[in-house]
Amino acid sequence: MRTLGRTKLTLLVALLALGSLATLARLGRPSSQTADENNQPSGEGARDDRPPTLFAVQKNGRVGFINNTGKLVIEPQFDVGYLQFGGDTEFRGGMARIAIREETGGAPAVRQKVGFIDTTGKVAIEPQFDTAYDFSEGLAAVEVNHRAGFIDTTGRMVIQPEWGSARSFSEGLSVVGKDGKFGFIDRTGKVVIPLEFDYAFGFSEGLAGVVVDRKFAFIDRTGKVVLRPPVDDAVGFSEGLAAAHVNRKMGFIDKAGQVVIKPEYTSAYGFSGGLARVMVGGKFGYIDKSGKMVIKPQYELAEDFSEGLAAVEINRQWGYVHQAGQVVIKPQFDRAYDFRGGLAVVSVGDAKGYIDKTGNYVWKPSR
Repeated sequence: MRTLGRTKLTLLVALLALGSLATLARLGRPSSQTADENNQPSGEGARDDRPPTLFAVQKNGRVGFINNTGKLVIEPQFDVGYLQFGGDTEFRGGMARIAIREETGGAPAVRQKVGFIDTTGKVAIEPQFDTAYDFSEGLAAVEVNHRAGFIDTTGRMVIQPEWGSARSFSEGLSVVGKDGKFGFIDRTGKVVIPLEFDYAFGFSEGLAGVVVDRKFAFIDRTGKVVLRPPVDDAVGFSEGLAAAHVNRKMGFIDKAGQVVIKPEYTSAYGFSGGLARVMVGGKFGYIDKSGKMVIKPQYELAEDFSEGLAAVEINRQWGYVHQAGQVVIKPQFDRAYDFRGGLAVVSVGDAKGYIDKTGNYVWKPSR
């Protein structure tokens, strides 16, 4: 392996913020929308809830990494590139994505290849892929010549790039697409659920949402349709319930397919820590699993609860509340994100830093 500092090519920390398709649905994807392999991005999958091992920071226009105490572990040395703060974009499974760019002298003028560094800053997997995504369950989706496959942590291609799209593994299966249809493969690359769906979500709590002939249903791991809930569409199950669209409003269903929380919200998100974020009258609040509004709608914007706290916007400033709704970190940031691994990214102007759960900086905003 070689260190990044020895390459003559520009090395970029390619920590791409990739929201899941479930997130897109929660944000109001029309219930009539179907998908093909071109609008279901490769690599997306269920959110990885493992805390990051290292956190990206920016200093003097360069990117390095700190641990959860704020100590620099990898000195700032990388070009900013695609670095995005606030999502699932840090070191996971001991690796982070990097990219190299080089001028081609033709069209396109710049070519990019993606690989991975380890926690020492050394190249663990040489940049060689057109696109690569985070490791999930020991494998990472990669694209070569517009076809998707999977590599293991040594960089070996264990599932050949033959798919039009592929999503990160979730509960042992990956959604793959080809010729406008979707199905599921296992970790050996074997098709275990045929490509017969117009759209498919990853598995969550043993079930996966699918669309066939513009009708929504849930399947089990054998591919059998087990639920046909009376909804237009739904997102993955979280803590036993799934947010669902019914006549342009959102509520929640249980695993029996029954509507258990009335569809009366403009938008609704998955449960986290026993609470779900919902919008009523243009403001966000939080409900419990009975549908009771435990934190009244009052926030211009808000995030889900993570590690007991939720980022909320009050009068155009962001702070944090706990699950009773009390402000525990006063609104003072221009933007704030979920706590992961005990730290949260916050923005002041165009500078970004990290705070702990007391609101103290472990890394002051820098750029």
